[in-house]
Amino acid sequence: MIIIIEELFLRSLRKKSIRALVIKRNGTSFRAGDDLESMGKDGFRFKPLKDDSIIPHHRLIRVIQKPVIAFLHGYCLGAGFALSLACDFRLAADNLEIGDHRVTRAICMMTGASWFLPRLIGFGKATDLIMTGRHLDAHEALEIGLINKIYPTADFNTQAMEYVQNIASLPTKTLGYNKTMLNFSLLNDLVPSMQHEFNLYVKNMGTQDYSEGIASFKEKRKPNFKGK
Repeated sequence: MIIIIEELFLRSLRKKSIRALVIKRNGTSFRAGDDLESMGKDGFRFKPLKDDSIIPHHRLIRVIQKPVIAFLHGYCLGAGFALSLACDFRLAADNLEIGDHRVTRAICMMTGASWFLPRLIGFGKATDLIMTGRHLDAHEALEIGLINKIYPTADFNTQAMEYVQNIASLPTKTLGYNKTMLNFSLLNDLVPSMQHEFNLYVKNMGTQDYSEGIASFKEKRKPNFKGK
């Protein structure tokens, strides 16, 4: 399944008309967790990947450059939990139950949670969740900054899509540059980060949306960004 999702993402990245990506799942839950029966004694086995990724999950996370929004409802556990952490926004129905209980079955993290989670909620809270394997409801997840918004379950898709439409109406390339800057800053000091910011700032000035943003300000109207 992760191979299919990865291919869909790669196709979407090549299509300029796609301004934002949504990860969601029909049914009662986003993802209830790993399939422990299929893992067996030796765990998962994957063929080596050309870009030094160890497993397809890793490459999927690395290729995401456009805004990505996760629609979380019901259970969001295990590998589903880890995938949601790699998204830019996490929108939740009020019936959400989220966490990573794999430690209770002697299974370690393997898809980036150890990197994303401390940066999202702080090292202490991340340690609590990962070391105990406990689950959070939507309200506690919002309180600690793990999710961005909560919506009533009955209206979840409709209200969450309004959030997505707002993101999709923004200048897509500018969002991508800002996303790159944020990720760069996590691994670099202030001066290299400022230099990196400025280099991307100059690149962004060459976009059509930058020109539209300036023109709309001068003309005192709402900008009409094209994602170019």
